[in-house]
Amino acid sequence: MDTTSLLASISGGAYQTSTAFTQLTLAPYPSVAAPGSTVREWVSAFALDDYAKISPGVSGSGVTLPEGATIVRAVLDADGGVDKLTIMAKGPPGYNPDLGDWWFGVTDPEGIPLETDAGLLMGRLSECYSCHVPRNDDGYLFGVPLDDRAPAAGN
Repeated sequence: MDTTSLLASISGGAYQTSTAFTQLTLAPYPSVAAPGSTVREWVSAFALDDYAKISPGVSGSGVTLPEGATIVRAVLDADGGVDKLTIMAKGPPGYNPDLGDWWFGVTDPEGIPLETDAGLLMGRLSECYSCHVPRNDDGYLFGVPLDDRAPAAGN
């Protein structure tokens, strides 16, 4: 995984204005993966059609996103500001076979990786597995609820 290029693609909020990403939500919606949080979401434009087939309320879409697809979730604070970003990027075959070859990252709002005592929150983050493994029939993804999608994002 080319983490330098990946982080550069989101740095300073670039995902919000780049034509490489499509915003999926016009307003925050409750996160299925992190109950109690609200999120806004962007996906690589070239993966939008496939990603739009996935819905959190229905499992079994059979979707597999292509290599290089990136999902950016802006996790919002109580005032609606961005608290952190959670990122998933589809790696090459064999990168992370236990979880569909996904790379994970958690950054501050500017795209700088957060760090714990165990190191940077980037890579094959095992703490992400328990939520995503049950969605293996959906490419290990949750998608965005239909009611919360922007009109151009697969409604």
